Amino acid sequence: MMIKTDSIPTVKLLHGLIKQNRIEEFKNLPELWVFGYGSLVWLPKFDFSEKTVGHVNGFSRRFYQGNSTHRGIPGRPGRVATLLRSEKSEEKTYGTAFRLHGKIEIEQAMEHLNMRESTLGGYILDVSIFHSIDGTAIPVVFYVATADNEQYTGVESLTQLAEIIASSTGPSGTNREYLFKLADWQRQNLPDVNDEHLYGLEKLTKRVIQNTEMPKPLKIKQNRRNSANFKDFHRLRL
Repeated sequence: MMIKTDSIPTVKLLHGLIKQNRIEEFKNLPELWVFGYGSLVWLPKFDFSEKTVGHVNGFSRRFYQGNSTHRGIPGRPGRVATLLRSEKSEEKTYGTAFRLHGKIEIEQAMEHLNMRESTLGGYILDVSIFHSIDGTAIPVVFYVATADNEQYTGVESLTQLAEIIASSTGPSGTNREYLFKLADWQRQNLPDVNDEHLYGLEKLTKRVIQNTEMPKPLKIKQNRRNSANFKDFHRLRL
């Protein structure tokens, strides 16, 4: 991997640019790493030079962000993932870090992401240290939905979330696809990691779908008269 970025100075630089609303200056950096923990892990839709799997510390991934532009519609928003600051500094959220190299990649990716995540999704930028599975520490920017945006739902039970996700759909597809593909990605790339919120929500959503959409077996009513006639006929044959 071609990582030569000094972590702490880079984090301070990125924090400063975000705080001063100068993110357009990202394109002047030699490289930029973007961390994805939701649909970005399986559907980035931008060019990048490199990617690696790993985690950030001190965050919990929760499906507490309403969405009416991608996985839901106005009046019936779906639910997508955001990150919450955890009380446990060692808590890990897993995902993918994408390396953007040079002005063109950075500019095009950030233009796409700002529209996808901020303008349409209600997310804002933040900065953290990403730890790749090979042990490398990488400063990353990522999008997070805070309680300050109008689409943030606050805490909802897994049962509530499952019922919403099972039935929601939007311009980008079904809400269940978003959840199931994220769970499949983590299971394939990090088979030893148990994410209780993600996998618990996946299980409950599949149960809701099974209970509400799967056809129930038909009960055939047996005519008593025909049944008696059949028994009489059977005895005669014996």
